[in-house]
Formats: sequence, C-alpha cells, structure tokens
Amino acid sequence: MPKTIAITPSWYWPESVDRVAGVPPFGIHEICLDRHLRDKADQPALIGEETMSWTELASRTASSAMASTGPTGLKGDVSVETVIGLLSALRRGQRIDLRSDGVPVELVDGSIETDAVPDLSTPMLSIMGSGGIVSHSHRTLLAGVISLVTFLGPDPTRPWLLSRPLDTWEGLLSLLVPLYLGAPVVLGSDVDPEQFADSIVQHRPGYALTSIDIAARATREARRPVKKARDILDAMLLKTDGVFDPGDRQRIGKSFRCHALTFFGLAETGVILAAHPQWYLDEAVGIPITNAHVVPADPRNGSPIQTLWELVESAEVTVKGPALMNGYEDRNDSDYLVDGRFRTNVIASSDANGMIYILPD
Repeated sequence: MPKTIAITPSWYWPESVDRVAGVPPFGIHEICLDRHLRDKADQPALIGEETMSWTELASRTASSAMASTGPTGLKGDVSVETVIGLLSALRRGQRIDLRSDGVPVELVDGSIETDAVPDLSTPMLSIMGSGGIVSHSHRTLLAGVISLVTFLGPDPTRPWLLSRPLDTWEGLLSLLVPLYLGAPVVLGSDVDPEQFADSIVQHRPGYALTSIDIAARATREARRPVKKARDILDAMLLKTDGVFDPGDRQRIGKSFRCHALTFFGLAETGVILAAHPQWYLDEAVGIPITNAHVVPADPRNGSPIQTLWELVESAEVTVKGPALMNGYEDRNDSDYLVDGRFRTNVIASSDANGMIYILPD
C-alpha cells in the first residue's frame, strides 16, 4: 500500500489541504439534503433494505416526525427509521437525545412549515461523551463534517458504509459526511465481522468507518470475506480511543488493500487528529486536522506549554475549534475548558515530522 515517508520538516502540510475552512450559515438539512436535489435528485442517497433517492429522502424527512416531541432517549440503531427521524428532527428544530439503551424511533406524519428554520447555534442533539451527555448544534455538527472532508478530500462519488451506531459521534460522522458530499450512504453493521466484510463486497463503498479494534478482529475472524473485500475501499477510517497496535493497522491495510487511516477524537470535539492518505506513519495517530487548533498543555492544570509539539517529551492534548460541543447537559462546571480549549485528558508526543503519538496513561 502506498505511503509517504516522513522526511519533511514539522511545518509540512498535505498538498492542497486547507488549514482552515469556513462553516456556512445553513442547517444540516439544507446543506446535506436539499442542496443535492438540484443535480442528484434521482440518484441513490440511502441504501438499506430499500434504496431511497435524494428526492425521496428529503421528502420523507420533511413529511415525517418523531412520535415523541421531547428529548427522550431514542435508540441510535443503524436503520432507515432512525436516519429519517434524526434528519427530520434537525430540519424542524426538534431536540433529539440518542442513547444506546433508548426506545426505537417511531415516525408519524408531520409536514413541516417551509419557514420553520431552527437556530443553527442552539443545542439540538445529545449523545454520550467521555465526560457526560454532550450537546451539539447544527453549526458544531456541520463544522466537524466540513473539517474532516476538507482534510481528507474523499472522492465525492464513492458510497460510505455506515456501520457504527448513530448514538456515537463517529456514527453521526459517518452518516453526515457522505450526505454533505452527496454520496450514497450504505446502512450496515460492524458487530459481526463477516457481515461487515460482506457489506463491503456487496455494496462496494469507497469508505468505511469503524474502530481499529473491530477492523483488526475482522482480519482475524473473517479472513475469507475480508479477502473478497480487497481493493474495494479507497480508505478505511479507524477510530482509536488511545494507544493502538501499529501491527493491527498494518494488518488492516494489507488485508483490505486500502489506506488504513487512524483518527482520534471525542464526542465533545469531533475529530482532532487524523492520518492523511499522503502523510502518515503506522505508529502515529496522525496530525491535527483542518480547523483543529491543537495545543500541548501541562496535564496538571491544562496550561499551554509555550513551545513546539516536537520539542515536548509528553503533553496533554487540548483543542479548540468550531466543532467543539455546545456543552454538557449534566455538568455545569467548566473544568474541561482552559482559555476556550477543551482538555482531552489524553497524553501525546510528537516527532520532527509533525506526527502525533498517543502515549499510555
């Protein structure tokens, strides 16, 4: 698998990638659905038990509503009903609270008024984060999507496999990224390794997003389906919560014969660090992505360390950017913020090439 060797100085940045990208003043429904009706109206948008075009998906989200009007816990399973319920709630300005132990989404008829425009900065969606229940708005969700798209530059014509639950931030990301790009979303699951690999073979997506542990398990337990899935993906995005085995990453890339791109982030922040197809090493998690202002800090108090990352033996990763959450629902204190930077409680180091390595606690 092709890989760039890290020989350039720390100021290196992948070619043609913007360091900063603006977030337009539009809602999720406007930029991830309605925008594509002009040139992709009859093309596939959602592929599950049934295939829905962009026109059908936009129509369903405008004419359907969740039976529950309050922010009750809703199950974030990967299903057509949950996708429509989520998009419909965002369109009509209805709070949605996604929980792994919530109740299934129940849809009812409920046409939306054309002038019903939600406040883009108002918390609209809640998911469980590392420090509590996290609230996000249209703007913070869209910022996370635009940041990752700008950084990776994925092919907008290739489908994405949605296999992570929608009550996780990475699940939301793998739904909203293809919708933003105008690419089809294939509904699947990575709970079963064989089913995960079979979904890749059947639908031939360009991208799949899962955890590095799940993908590594698939290479060990579903070798025959994985072998059939070779040379299909452009890249597999691999979430890591901390230290990972670079051998697993190598195995995943060789087994699926695609780029194995690790990334680190939180529900509170979106993606912070990620590998780029032109610029990564198997041992490193990646580099700060577009819009992520990552600062090394003293883990004792979160104070910034006034030097370059590569000159620091170890430091806490702190970050600020437009994808940062609106706040915690169940916490009033701001101990997690220092001068507007979110404290991740993750310790990392860097090398002279700008690569970031997550260290053991």
